[in-house]
Amino acid sequence: MKSITKEYLSDIIFRIINKSIDGHRASKRYDLSDKDFPATDEEVLEFLHSIPYFDTRLKDFIIGHLSERTIIVSQAWENEFIVKCRAWAESYEWLHGDDRFLSDKHLDKIKKEATFLTLPY
Repeated sequence: MKSITKEYLSDIIFRIINKSIDGHRASKRYDLSDKDFPATDEEVLEFLHSIPYFDTRLKDFIIGHLSERTIIVSQAWENEFIVKCRAWAESYEWLHGDDRFLSDKHLDKIKKEATFLTLPY
């Protein structure tokens, strides 16, 4: 068990999405003339808002909407967090999804089939 912060979890997301952020940007038709720059804070937030594998309280913790500053997690919980981040970062919806694939209706369909990662308490 270890104590982690929202910044720690945000950093994990940041590192994971940087591996494929250019694919996501291309789907959004962003200007890619200056490739090879890391994910922005806005892109990390976009990822966090769209990931269907986290429950609302976990997302709120990472965003900073909860009063808790730290949470205690097991190694298994942290591993599951990483697995779910990678799964979404490598998904068609994240990499190539336009507004149709990232719409609430489409994400709700995925959420019905997904198992949520929740805060560990």
